[in-house]
Amino acid sequence: MPKVLISKLKPGMKLAKPVRNESGMILLGENTELSDSLIQRLEKMSIENVSIIAEAQDEKPPEELLAELSERFKKTENEPYMALIKRLFEEQIKGVTS
Repeated sequence: MPKVLISKLKPGMKLAKPVRNESGMILLGENTELSDSLIQRLEKMSIENVSIIAEAQDEKPPEELLAELSERFKKTENEPYMALIKRLFEEQIKGVTS
């Protein structure tokens, strides 16, 4: 659960932990979905950062990952060490998805 600076918060993010003031009083509970007004209130209360629930990223299919990998290594395909690194990444992608 990453900590995010108040200035980087966006509406729709959810709190992973309650937000507390200096005396320990809960200001916002866990799983609260942030809105513009809540973010502004946190700024006014001098809260520096909060823990948010990390957004799940859509997984790409292995074919797409392998195509991206080939594109990234296109300029260095004749360098032996880079070819080895590319092969290791390919094995990782194929092994994780198998």
